[in-house]
Amino acid sequence: MTQSDYTIRKAKWPEERELLRQVREPVFVEEQGVPLAMEWDDDDLMAHHLLALDQHQRPIATARLLGNGQIGRMAVVPEWRNQGIGTALLLNLIQHADSIGLQTLFLHAQSSAEPFYAKAGFTASGEPFMEAGIEHQMMVLSLNKDLAEELFLAQLGMTTELYHLHTIEDHQIHATSMVRQAKRHLAIFSQTLDPQIFDTPPFIDATKQLAMRSRFSRIRILLQDNTLVVQQGHRLVELAQRLSTTIEIRIPGEEYLEYAENFILVDELGYLHRKQAENLLGTACYNDRHRVNRMQTIFDEAWEFGIPDRELARLHL
Repeated sequence: MTQSDYTIRKAKWPEERELLRQVREPVFVEEQGVPLAMEWDDDDLMAHHLLALDQHQRPIATARLLGNGQIGRMAVVPEWRNQGIGTALLLNLIQHADSIGLQTLFLHAQSSAEPFYAKAGFTASGEPFMEAGIEHQMMVLSLNKDLAEELFLAQLGMTTELYHLHTIEDHQIHATSMVRQAKRHLAIFSQTLDPQIFDTPPFIDATKQLAMRSRFSRIRILLQDNTLVVQQGHRLVELAQRLSTTIEIRIPGEEYLEYAENFILVDELGYLHRKQAENLLGTACYNDRHRVNRMQTIFDEAWEFGIPDRELARLHL
């Protein structure tokens, strides 16, 4: 099992209040000092609640969406932070809001969390204010325009801005955003298929949707070292086993087994790139055909001289 092996689902209220309590009270009441009387309110009755569970079905994170478009009660237990769960919860709520026709979302972000929400497209509105003794900032996201423009950070094939990536969350959000917009092709050149990026529910779902989008869809993965995958399992590999006609995994040609750079290429338009696989510093661009073509040449050569990863093909994860 990987540490990122978790599931997100809707929580029933009030039947599963206890599961929500096991996250919300330790995080908000005990850790942050929010009064217990403020933590639970009448809005819980009508809210859309999300619950994240680990592989043993223990609650590890929560979030909720109100009918007026307010997102709140986003909490992740300490030992599961920086695993992409907050990003997965937020994207799930945004997608649900769009599906039910909400046009504007807002939230009260703790000041320290402003950059996290800004990466998902939320913008600050008004002045900071105090709530439960903690400084907050109201942030807003409009869903009035096409979802691909607002939900995702940029438009594949349109946005030429260069994004600088510094954290796991940067890689998670951009990788998922770009793959969700893909029409046909995805190429991944990776040292270990980093589970914090490639084994998260949003990325797996985006890849699955691409694989099923068209009979012309093609997803190719070059994996330099499968040790971690064999030891811990990986949902992207499971997906490849189920959709083997669309998703292929190979060991790159010998010349590229120690190749330092790792990258993702989408529809010959966008890319995510790291000069060193072990280093999170990288860049992303949603519309740079010239650079994508150069990396595609490297990928195609490594693919041509590569071999199928028989160990993963036989592996029952």
